This record gives sequence, structure tokens and C-alpha cells, in this order.
Amino acid sequence: MSKVAIIGYGNVGYHLANRIASKRHEATIFSRIPQEDFILSMDEFESDSFDFIILAVPDDKIKEVSDSLETSDAIILHTSGANAISDLNKHSKHGVVYPLQTFSKTKEVDFNSIPVFVEGSDEGEKDIFTFVRSFSNDVRLLTSTNRSKLHLAAVFACNFSNHMFHLSEKLLADLDMSFQDIQPLVEETFRKAIELNPSKSQTGPAARDDEETINRHLEMLRDEQMKSLYRMITDSIRQNK
Repeated sequence: MSKVAIIGYGNVGYHLANRIASKRHEATIFSRIPQEDFILSMDEFESDSFDFIILAVPDDKIKEVSDSLETSDAIILHTSGANAISDLNKHSKHGVVYPLQTFSKTKEVDFNSIPVFVEGSDEGEKDIFTFVRSFSNDVRLLTSTNRSKLHLAAVFACNFSNHMFHLSEKLLADLDMSFQDIQPLVEETFRKAIELNPSKSQTGPAARDDEETINRHLEMLRDEQMKSLYRMITDSIRQNK
């Protein structure tokens, strides 16, 4: 059992804390502004009380928080897909634990199916692997450069696709319909992408060069930003056929 400090209690911190605690590690949560009784203030934090310190903070705060911590024998980890391991260079034992998943506090996730990408300094990598394997079945080594590329791919696959769902939701609202009304379509879209690969499952007016339908859609769109986005994605589909 390891003593683990988790600094930050956003979506990632919440899920990591629950998963780590469920594997019989001792997890203590710290925050600059504690919002729950079980969260401790950073004023109470002492680095040398822990084996691992996980920074589950926004990407632009990782280096700042890391540099503010006293050096100790603890292994300092961040959870960012975009930030380099070098953000933690103040500490001799440091690394990255990047679970490739979208997290929301209101939605439980199955950690058994989540790949976790890790990177560690020479002094800490072996211990990081051992620790992460205690709560994940799929642990993979990935450098900062390649992890950043993976994160970019994840943004397209997850964040951008969800934004398209949001825009679809807005269009459906004009019909007094909800996003759940097109759930079968969305589920089949993802199923086909996984089974056939996205490059082989593209359909729709852009894929078949249906200029009449494309122009009709553009006329229907009153929001200029959505119209511009429609044109751009249509062009991208055509160029990548």
C-alpha cells in the first residue's frame, strides 16, 4: 500500500482518487480551496508524508504547482496528455500518468478498460510502473513527444466529436427533439468506426459529392459560424476520401 496525495479535485482527480483508494492505497486529497469536508487545504500538505504526489491540476498550473512543492523522496506525477515530463524537473523522482479517457464526475468509468500511458525519470520509472499496474490493467510507456501527439488525436476523436453532438443538439431543439432521438444513429456511427475504421465508414452528402443537398443545408443554416464549419468539414471530407 502506498500513501498517495492528489492535488486537485476536478474530473481527473475525482476518478483517480476513487480508483486508487479502491485498490487499498491511502489517498489524501488536497486543494487550494477545499469544497468538501474530506478535502484538505494545501496549507496542511507536506511532501515527505507521501510516496506519490499526483498533480491533477489544469495544464497551465502544473509547473507552477510542482515548483511550489518542497523536494522529498516522493515521486511527483502529473496527469496531462499535452504537457511534457520536464514540467516536473525540480524533483529528482517524477513522471506522468495519463489515463486516456474523458472524465466527468457525474459519469462513472471502467478503469479496467482504460489504457494508462506513463513516463518516468530514471530514478522513478520502475516505481511508477509498479504503482500504476496496481490500479490499471493496461499500462504503456510513451514519451512526452508522442503523448502530445496522442492527446491531439484524442481531442479530434473526443472533444471535437462531442462539440458536433452539441451543435446537433441545438439543431434538434428547433424541432422539439432531443439528442436521444438520434441515439441509434450515433451509436451505429461509432460502432462502424471501430469495426471498419473511420477511413472506410464515411457516408453522407460530402462523401458522395451531393452538391444539391450540401447547398440546401447551407441555406438552412442561419448561424454564420456553423455555416463556415459545415463548409470546412465538407471540404475536409472531400479531400480525405
